[in-house]
Amino acid sequence: MKELILAVHILAATLWIGGMLFMVFVLSPYVRSLPNATEAFQKVGKRFSLVGTFIGLPVLFITGLLNMQNIGVSFFDLINRTSTYASTLHDKLHLFILTLILALVHDLYLGPRSHLNEKFRVLTRVVGLVNLIVGIFIVYLAAKLRFGG
Repeated sequence: MKELILAVHILAATLWIGGMLFMVFVLSPYVRSLPNATEAFQKVGKRFSLVGTFIGLPVLFITGLLNMQNIGVSFFDLINRTSTYASTLHDKLHLFILTLILALVHDLYLGPRSHLNEKFRVLTRVVGLVNLIVGIFIVYLAAKLRFGG
């Protein structure tokens, strides 16, 4: 069962990070060339928000807690950073909370207003890019955990 939980966790992370990378490097350059670019960004953004933020991130959180339990790291270990592993996991969890906040601000506040003016459009892009960078750093910490923390 622990292998299944880890596999679901990895798939959810792949969806989240892969989706953001796809948006930045593939979809955005193409959509900007369309006559209805603003409308297309709004539709794609809503869809990815549903799948990535409101399904993917909760799945990551739940499977992350289950993985922590399967590995034998307690909340005491996590909070008190009782080992290198627990310390890295502590940092990863804090970055996950940051990515959750950034995603909610991006998806619920900035994104729906990005068509209103340049300020919202730029802020939406910046917050999305920062969230991608945080997500990539979370992947780095996950790799670090794989090798003991």
